[in-house]
Parts: sequence; structure tokens; C-alpha cells
Amino acid sequence: MEDREIEREVILAGVVQFKDADWPAKLRRSCGGTGFCGLLVGLTVLAWCGTQKRACAQNAPRVAIDAGVLEGTHFNAKAGDVAFLGIPYAAPPVGKLRWQPPQPPPIWVGVRKATTFGPACQQMPSTWLPEMLGRRQMVTDEACLFLNVWTANLSNRSKVPVMVWIHGGGNVEGSQEWPPLGPALAKRGVVVVSINYRLGVFGFFAHPALTAESPHRSSGNYGLLDQMQALRWVHRNIDRFGGDPTRVTVFGASSGSLDICNLMASPLAAGLFQRAILQSGFCVDSNSSLLSQAETRGKGLAANLGLAADPQVLVKMRDLSAEELLQAAAADNDEDFDPIVDDWVLREQPATTFARGGQAKIPVLAGSNADEVSIFASPMVGGKSYRPGTVAEYQGWLKREFKTRANEVFAAYPARTDSDVPDAFVKMDSDYEFGFGAWLLARETQAARQTAFLYRFTYAGSGKFASLGAFHSEESILLSKKYWTSWISSPGDEKLSNEIIGYWTQFAKTARPGGPGLPPWLAYDSRTDLCQELGRHVGQIPVPHTPGLRVFAKIFNDESGAQSQ
Repeated sequence: MEDREIEREVILAGVVQFKDADWPAKLRRSCGGTGFCGLLVGLTVLAWCGTQKRACAQNAPRVAIDAGVLEGTHFNAKAGDVAFLGIPYAAPPVGKLRWQPPQPPPIWVGVRKATTFGPACQQMPSTWLPEMLGRRQMVTDEACLFLNVWTANLSNRSKVPVMVWIHGGGNVEGSQEWPPLGPALAKRGVVVVSINYRLGVFGFFAHPALTAESPHRSSGNYGLLDQMQALRWVHRNIDRFGGDPTRVTVFGASSGSLDICNLMASPLAAGLFQRAILQSGFCVDSNSSLLSQAETRGKGLAANLGLAADPQVLVKMRDLSAEELLQAAAADNDEDFDPIVDDWVLREQPATTFARGGQAKIPVLAGSNADEVSIFASPMVGGKSYRPGTVAEYQGWLKREFKTRANEVFAAYPARTDSDVPDAFVKMDSDYEFGFGAWLLARETQAARQTAFLYRFTYAGSGKFASLGAFHSEESILLSKKYWTSWISSPGDEKLSNEIIGYWTQFAKTARPGGPGLPPWLAYDSRTDLCQELGRHVGQIPVPHTPGLRVFAKIFNDESGAQSQ
């Protein structure tokens, strides 16, 4: 028997001797209030429940973690399919803990209900919510550092791989709730975890005063630190849910994918995960803000609040309500809430780290969607993104964006008539913002002698979605089997959904996306330059638009060279 299991047996045999009403306090005093104390108290409660039938629910699943005992719920009718929701993985980041690295979670005595999601982190109302979740707003709170676990392996001694979802939303919106991936994936032999992390001004705000008070001379990146804290929680506790802490796959979409890319570049995240799935978000194709740049923007926000030269700026900003900060940040057009090169969490540009092969040496599965940016101009989600309407407007946009390389981009994504412009622009901008990053990440992963699996998602929905093609985040709809409000089912939905779920979960299990009943998917090789198409057709195809991708590589090299001079 392993040492941990022996410990548990000894505890369970002995702690039931605490019979009086003061046993939790006695037990807490006996172990000094350490993290182990939470486990000790939790196991005591479990033992006590064994003799107190009326006091403990018989059908609700229970798990003892390092902070105490959790009582979960079922996510479908099958007895073994259970979920534990709203688990705190860090102390509430409020008051003096606002803009501090996450602190250890509280320890509780007794049984904590884990049957409902905790609140989402502070954010402005999202125009995407009515389509995505069928509601207009979420419950939010600054005290939001919760995670959730779905498992069908609770009672098994044999542990299964773990998949940790990091949600998207531009690092300013989103939540552990959407998309609801847990039920669809946990039934495929993995344990699924989803997390909240601080967003916007609460998660990525930098200021010289914050840097000065930090022992690491850093500020910003609190959202990334939250993600790492959640992964440490997984390593400490996930075996009690039937998960294997040595086989953790992080996966995410959009800004969640971008954050995973940054975690791969951060020395602080070393060893916290063994595989990564990146869906339409990459840090290898652009440069992040430097700390000095982020601090300048932070000073601007403080000035907007009337605190530009106040020596008590941090005290006063921490005294502001969350809503006041949220509104001030929303009104500040200069703010940019993305990860920061701060010489601690990120010691250099992540793009530089990947280019020299210094990232986490792990297998990756990565890709993008054919028509990513179409959704950003769609009234279905309140989109207002600019779209050129004529060839002249298109060429003007390219000239402003790409300067001397504009003609090369136009040659790769031509529009001969005004009617060609909408499609040409969507193809070009989708590759520029997403496809290039996926392709470059696969090439740099291969160069680092790790395995990469590159995909191109091309599936177009029906009804209102048909004109949008394969839009940004659509693959997550199929991955979760949670279809958006206006989605009209078609015969291909279920087939592709099952194939994507199969690929993702097989990658978590074996570091390769192939498996029984799935079309073969070869590892990326820059010599053949193939990717896996995920659409009406599923299988290997040449990477689309490689002339355009090579032009974007030139543009990025031009920009990187100019910044280094």
C-alpha cells in the first residue's frame, strides 16, 4: 500500500475517537492548521458520516481534498458520472489581495456543497452570451477563483488523464461555465477541469507602484498566475477524483489558447502540464507588451480615476469598488489586457522563446478555423468589426496594416472585383490573426523535436450560421455538444462532434489524436506541410494559403527586427 493510502487508513481508524461536539476544533489544533489539517478534518468527516446515516446524504458523491470535504452532484442519470462545482482553488483576491499573486485557498470544517458553479470573474456584459448560453448576463464577483471537476472515474483505483480547460473571451470576459465541456468529455475516459481566472483590469493591470511593492519587481499577469495556481491544485488533488496528475493536458480557445501558449513560454509553469491543445490563439506570431508599456497604460487609468500623482494610489485603487474599476477600464481605450513581458512570469517575448526552442518540450495539437473573423462582424453576437466594401478600400486597409508588404498580401489574397472583397478579406484576416500562428507554432514545435498535430477546421453550420463559414469558436460548439441558440442541426453535426471529441481525448490519453474509428491524423512535418481538415471531409490536406502565410512570416520578422534595433 502506498504511503498516502496508509496515512488515510491510520487516520480513519483513529480520528473517529473524537466523539464530542468540539471534535473539529480539537482536530484542527492537533495538526496546527496546516494544509494537511484540511485533509485530516475531511477524512474525519467521512469516517463520521459512516456512522451518522441521518447526518450525511447517501446518494451525493463526496471527496476529501486538501482543504476539506466536498459534496458534489451527478451530471446525468448514470450513478458514476459526477461533478464537483464551485471549488475554491485560491483565496478570494479582494481587498489587499487585489493585484497580488493568488494565495492558498481557505480550509473548511464539515462538508462543503459543490453542486453549483461559483460566480464568474468581474466583466462587462457580453453580447455573445444570448447565443452561447441563452442568457443575457452571468453572476459575477471579484471573489471568483473557482474550478470544477467532472469525472466518471471517482471510485476507480486506476487513474485516467486530466484535461484542464482555460476559457476564452479576450482575457476580459468568459467563465468556467462556457462552453460546458465537462459532461461531453468526461464520458470518454478523462477527468475534466474548468477554471475561472481574473480578467481585464483585475487580471492584467500593471502599474509602477504595483511593480515597486512586488518582490519580483513585476505587475500584471495575475490571470496567468491564477491559471498556474489552478494547475497546482490539480496536481495536489486530482487523484482523489480519479485523475492522473502526471498526465495533464491544458486546452483552450481564443485568449485561453493564447494564455496556454504563454504558459508554455513561462518558466514558472514548468512541469504543470504534459500536453497542450491550442484552438485559435497563439503567442508566436506577435510581440507582447513590455512591462514599461503596460505600466504607462496603468498610469493612464489611474489618472482617469483622479489618482495620477497620489502617493496612496494603490490604497485608494484597492478601496474602489469592483464596479468602479470595471467601468473605468471599459471607458479607457488605451488599455490592453493581455499577458505582459515582466521578467518574471514571462522573461522574454514568448515568440522569441518559441523561436529558439525554449518553450515547454511537450506535444501540441493546434489549429485554426477557415473563416475565424466572420463572426466578429456578425449582428448575431453584436459584432461591429470593420469590413472593406470595395477593392480600393481593401487595398487601403492592407496599406495601412502592412505598409511595404501590402502588395504581397494582396497578391496572396486577391480581389479582382468589389464582389470578391468580403471573401478575400475574411480569408486574409483569418489567416493573419489565427492561421499563421497555428502554422508557425507547428513548425517551431517540430523544430524543437516535439510532436505537433495541426488542424484546419472548415465546417459551416446551417441556417443563420451558413454565411459565416467556419467561424471563430465554432469548433468548441461541436466539442461540447452544447449548440448555440440559433443553431440548426444538420446530419453532419453529430459525426464531426464525435470525431473531434475522439481526437481531443485520445491526444490527452496517448499524446496522439488517432484511435479506433477515427480517420488517421499524421504528425505535422514541414517538408510535406499537411494538416488535418476537420469539416465535411476529415483527413489530410495541404496547409491552405501557404503563400500568404509566408508573407505574414516576413512581416513578423520585419516587425521583430525593427523592435530589436
